[in-house]
Amino acid sequence: MMRSGLTRREFLAGAAALPLALRAMAEPAEPTRWLLLGTDKGKGIYRASWNAATGEMGPVELAIATERPAYFAMHPKKPVLYAANELTVGDGKVSSFRVEAKTVGLEAMQQVSSAGAGPCYVSVDEPGETAFVACYAGGTVSPIALKKDGEPTAAGGGLDCRKNEACGVTGPVKDRQDAAHLHCAVVAPDNKYLLVCNLGEDAIEVIPIKPGVASREVFGEPERVAARSGSGPRHVAFHPNKRWVYCIHELDCTIDVFDFDKGKLTPLGGSTVSTLGSEAARPGSTGCELVVSKDGRFVYANTRGENSLVVYRVNAKTGTLTEQQRVQTGGDVTRLIAFDPTRQWLLCMNQGSDSVTVFAHDAKTGKLGDGTAGVKPRTFKAESPMCVSFL
Repeated sequence: MMRSGLTRREFLAGAAALPLALRAMAEPAEPTRWLLLGTDKGKGIYRASWNAATGEMGPVELAIATERPAYFAMHPKKPVLYAANELTVGDGKVSSFRVEAKTVGLEAMQQVSSAGAGPCYVSVDEPGETAFVACYAGGTVSPIALKKDGEPTAAGGGLDCRKNEACGVTGPVKDRQDAAHLHCAVVAPDNKYLLVCNLGEDAIEVIPIKPGVASREVFGEPERVAARSGSGPRHVAFHPNKRWVYCIHELDCTIDVFDFDKGKLTPLGGSTVSTLGSEAARPGSTGCELVVSKDGRFVYANTRGENSLVVYRVNAKTGTLTEQQRVQTGGDVTRLIAFDPTRQWLLCMNQGSDSVTVFAHDAKTGKLGDGTAGVKPRTFKAESPMCVSFL
C-alpha cells in the first residue's frame, strides 16, 4: 500500500540535505573561458566567450584598441598579455595589457619599440623575466626585460641579422629572401637557449640566453644552423621529450626534424615531409604553423594557399612523421592554429576569409572531426584573425 506522507526521519533527512541542494543549484558551473583574437585589419584585440564543452565561440567584440596585434604571449605567472604590433611603417611595437579575469577586460600597461620593423612573434621565458620579439621586416630579434609586475622595458642588445657576421647569406628565392627575415623566437625547455627562424637566410639561429640579467646582456654568441636552400624556416616547436624540434618551412611547404642536445641543433637526415597534398598545389602555397600534441604522438600543421590542415603520427623511436589525416581549414589564408586548454578542440585562424574554424580533436587517435570521425567543423565569423590566446 502507498504511503500518503513522509515519516519524521525521512522529513528530517530531506530537510538536512535541502541547503546543500540549493547551494549546488546557486553555485555557477565551471566559469566560461574566454579567448582573445589578434587581427590584421581590425581595430585591435577582440574577445569572445569560449564554451569548452561544445567548442563554440560567443559573439566577437572589441576588447581594446591597438594597431595590428599579430601575435600574442601570456606572462607565465601574472595576468599580463603581450602583443606584437606589426605596424606597416617604421619599427613595430610590443604592447602589454593587464587582464581582468572575470570580464577579460584589458588595461593598457606599457608599449615599447620592438627595435625592428614588422614584429611577428613574441615570447616570454619561464621565470617571466624576459620577453623576446622577432621582427620579420627588420631582420632583428631582441630581448625585453620585464619588471616584477610584468611591465616591459625598452628592447635592446639584440641580434641584427642584417649586420651581424654570425648570420649568413640570403636564400635563392629572390622575392622572399632579399634579406634576413626573422619569424619566431622560441625559448627552449631548459630556458637557456632561444631558437629563431631566419626565413631569408635559410637558417635557425640558436642563441644562448641568460635570464634574470639586464636586457642588454641577455644574448650570448649565436650559432647558425643551416636549413635546406630555399626552404624558408618559419616556426619551430619542441616535442615533449625536449629533444626533438620540428621546423615548418614557409617557402617549400615542408617539415624537418632536428635533434636538440645542450644547445646543439642537428638535422635528422631523411626526416623531411611535405605539407602539400600534391605538387600541383605548390604554386601560391606557403607552410604556416605547427603544434605538437601534449603526449607527443602527433604533430599538426597547416598550409596557406592549399588551405590544408594535416595530422602526422610521430615515430616514437625516431621522431619522424607519417601523414595520417588531411582536412581543409574551412577558410582562406589560414594562419595560426592552436589547441584550446582542454585539447578537445583545435582552432584555425582564417585570416583571408574573416573566420575561425573549430575542429573536434580526438586525443587517442589524433584525428580531427571531419564529419565522419567526430563532430563536424564549425566556422565562426571574426575579422581577419591572426592569433588566439585563451584565458
